[in-house]
Amino acid sequence: MAKLVLSTGGSMIHQCFLDRERVNVGRAPHNQIVIDDPAVGDVHAAIITVGNDHILEHPSKLADTLVNGSPAARHILQHGDTMQFGAFYLRYLNPRASADSDLDRTMLIAGLQAHAAIAQRESAGPPARAGHVRSAHAADVRFPKGRVKVIAGSRNSGTIKLDRVVATFGKPGKELAVVTRRPRGYFIAHVEGRRSARVNGQAIGGKEARLLRHGDIIEVAEEKLEFLLD
Repeated sequence: MAKLVLSTGGSMIHQCFLDRERVNVGRAPHNQIVIDDPAVGDVHAAIITVGNDHILEHPSKLADTLVNGSPAARHILQHGDTMQFGAFYLRYLNPRASADSDLDRTMLIAGLQAHAAIAQRESAGPPARAGHVRSAHAADVRFPKGRVKVIAGSRNSGTIKLDRVVATFGKPGKELAVVTRRPRGYFIAHVEGRRSARVNGQAIGGKEARLLRHGDIIEVAEEKLEFLLD
């Protein structure tokens, strides 16, 4: 099982197995990884489980987290990656991560690109007024709760919760789409395949993400799904 190892000054001070969908990192005591450093926000970053991978998400408005010495607001973690939070280092250990999962990673990267484009549009507000300084701390963000009901397809589950950043539907190499979860709603985007996924009978096309609405019917590969907002 993948785990995170926290250290400072060359000494290990904590380790945490990634056995949940989300592990928060920050200064506040309710985080799973607590880092007592003034340079770290209350909820500075999160490690999110997506399939067999783990993704660093950086919701904080503070400076991006450094991964292997380079700033990263979003990063698919690989075995041995080291994240820096102030004077602390958080190392990701997952010996099972290998080149065999390159296809899954390609799918995730495509989904995250759509996710990042939406996030950039949402975060871009009017320019700050002269003399006005925006708060360094992010406001509380609420994400919608949604699910898809399987109408037709090979999945055994009648309902699939959309409680992760990225969910994939369809078949790799044939027809694949991703659904990304944002504060403003759920968005669907085409990833690969000659034929695009369809929403209410219309092809979504290209790489542009489309906002899903309650009751939309999604068709991708051999799956037919109904999108529902809770």
